[in-house]
Amino acid sequence: MDMLIHPHLWRIHTPRLWRNPCLRPSLPLNRSTTLASSNAPTQASPPNTRYAVQYLIQSCSLSADEALRATRLIPHLKSPDNADAVICYLREIGLSDSDIRKVVLRDARILCSSVEKSLRPNITKLQEVGFSNEDISGIISANSAPFRFNIVSKIDFWMGVLESVDNLSVVLKARGVALIASSLENVIMPNLSFLLENCGLSTRKIVRVIRQSPQLISSRPEYVKRIVERIDELGIDRSSASFVEALISVSTVSEHTVDAKLNNLRNIGFSQEEVAHLICKFPSMLSKSEKLVARKMEFLMKEAGCDKLHVIRNPFLFCCNLENRLIPRNIVRKILMLKGIPVPKFATFAKPSDEKFVERFILPYENVIPGLHRAFADAASTEAIN
Repeated sequence: MDMLIHPHLWRIHTPRLWRNPCLRPSLPLNRSTTLASSNAPTQASPPNTRYAVQYLIQSCSLSADEALRATRLIPHLKSPDNADAVICYLREIGLSDSDIRKVVLRDARILCSSVEKSLRPNITKLQEVGFSNEDISGIISANSAPFRFNIVSKIDFWMGVLESVDNLSVVLKARGVALIASSLENVIMPNLSFLLENCGLSTRKIVRVIRQSPQLISSRPEYVKRIVERIDELGIDRSSASFVEALISVSTVSEHTVDAKLNNLRNIGFSQEEVAHLICKFPSMLSKSEKLVARKMEFLMKEAGCDKLHVIRNPFLFCCNLENRLIPRNIVRKILMLKGIPVPKFATFAKPSDEKFVERFILPYENVIPGLHRAFADAASTEAIN
């Protein structure tokens, strides 16, 4: 974890247009071509973006309206040379024309990146740490924003922290724009150090937080400290097994929302002490919809016959899908009870995987209760449709 203590400093350099001698794409811009009336955008293009609109239509296969929206990010595109070079390089590393179209639709600023100063160094670094061209194509297709800048030192840093290509891939594909863009010195390092030194999180737990709540790690250090203070107020010890889960859950909602969810639990029948117990045992309840929590509580008490103590001891029930899991399993439980077969408490029915549930509660009774498996499957599929 030396990388957490001594990161390379990173600066964002403004991309500059440059001329690349590589071959033009298969759909080069014809400067003399004007847009056909059938291809005209529904809104007139501002004069300073007309060239960019034409380029995106002819070289990236965007519709006129898509091109007009995309040019809001690149109104200054005046020459095809840099954009052509970017498209040429993206093809070189394995992106199809369809992939390139999607990339440009998400963020047309990629066309203003420098191949030699940003794209190529970043891609080369990813290849060096173990990414295949297929991996890289998938990452750029999902999120090209980090690649507009030279992030080589950031890749080194995050590989040191995350310790695997898979973990870094998760960050780059879906959630990592803020992580990659944030200052290592002023944001990332203080947050990681705080979690390590003041919260006692291990490297493995920090990786989990980064994967599941990257917005927390890229937030202002003052905000991260307030989140931890809020968890302290909820009575969750920093050394407890549920602390990381609480950190992830609380960081995804506002303080006002946390208060509303706690009030909701009190309103559906839990005492202050019981609410505290539920949250300490199962913090992810704070990320669940208040309306859905109330619906599940009503079902558990009225339909599944659970008492409040059983629910408090098994708060994972609030995480189970009501329609696809709880209701179909309760139907099987009721059928078994009607046939006089002893059944365990409801949480025992809810917890196993579907495969284990069928193996334990359906297959042993199919000779006694023909159609039991079909009743379960029908209930699950019906609820899923509804």
